[in-house]
Amino acid sequence: MEDHSRSKAKNPYALETAQDASECFEIYEPPPENFDPCADKPVSKNIFTTRGQAHKNGCWHCSVHIWIVDTTSNSILLQKRSLNKDTFPGRWDISSAGHVEKGKSIIETAHAELAEELGITASDGDLEFAFIIPAEQFCLGGCNAYEHVYFIKWKHKNESQLSLGTEEVSEVSWIQTTTLLEALANGDERYAPRTEQYVDAMRAFLQQ
Repeated sequence: MEDHSRSKAKNPYALETAQDASECFEIYEPPPENFDPCADKPVSKNIFTTRGQAHKNGCWHCSVHIWIVDTTSNSILLQKRSLNKDTFPGRWDISSAGHVEKGKSIIETAHAELAEELGITASDGDLEFAFIIPAEQFCLGGCNAYEHVYFIKWKHKNESQLSLGTEEVSEVSWIQTTTLLEALANGDERYAPRTEQYVDAMRAFLQQ
């Protein structure tokens, strides 16, 4: 992977802790077997609980993923999760991601995560929605979440445009898209796991 130089300026949006167990999540029905990532949406139970309880009990909730892509070099920006994270600490992961809290929309959460983790401010038009994946990862040390996936085309790969939220992100690096997809498909433990359905949908989207 290619190291990415970044600004040493303090990120004004960064969180003071890696996560907050008291965050409130909306809980959803488990996905049907025929869930369509490009057409279906999660169904709310109209129940709310804390992050800590949702993760402890394997409750289905929502998250948002934003992949930053440099189409000129066919590479993707990865973040390395800090060792303070409660799921998959120290592994390479999505450019930016987070859970959807009560009272926040998916798109609001996407903007917040980009700012908090990478110091990036983006417009709605920068975010291209791709698909929703119901990922059952509770038994893998993760959580059960409907992962709403977006992509951003990045234009500043060689510039120091990033300011990390170091409680959540320890470093960032660029990787070739094909290398990443192969690693995820093979379950490479250096990376946070993604389901087979996720990897297939991601590959199909990037080939468009």
